[in-house]
Amino acid sequence: MVLTYLILTGSLEAIAIVLALSPGNFSIPFPASRAQDSEIKSGVFRSLSPPNPAPDTASTGLAEGIYLYGQSSKPDEIKKEYFVFEIRQSRVVGAFYLPRSAFYCFYGTSEQTQLNLTVVDSYDGSRSPYSVNLQQYYPISTLSDNDRRILGMCKAAHKQQVWEK
Repeated sequence: MVLTYLILTGSLEAIAIVLALSPGNFSIPFPASRAQDSEIKSGVFRSLSPPNPAPDTASTGLAEGIYLYGQSSKPDEIKKEYFVFEIRQSRVVGAFYLPRSAFYCFYGTSEQTQLNLTVVDSYDGSRSPYSVNLQQYYPISTLSDNDRRILGMCKAAHKQQVWEK
């Protein structure tokens, strides 16, 4: 939206500044049109069971901590779904996202290899139940600054539903 405004107003200096200040692995959730929103949503949620099953790496459950999982074993691949989350006392808060796109916060519980979640729509605030089988995703050991930023926003937005129960 900001970049569109700058392009329309013709401020080349401002465009250059915005582009220079945006690192390659930093995604900003710009408001999307409803058509783009449904495309992002269907991309993120269309295959909570990826076609290529990942190895069984979560068979014993997860300890408390912060995790990143994805459809790919490599972080930040375009058109691949990822989710970053924190677990404390079997409670979970985090976000689903596609790189360089919008993200959707979630909260819920963790049971062995299953996350039972409530996903919050970023645009209208509606909530939907989802279950995620961690065995169908790849764990990724390195979190980017952007992963931590997104997780921080979701933790702040939903701490009452998760930690203060």
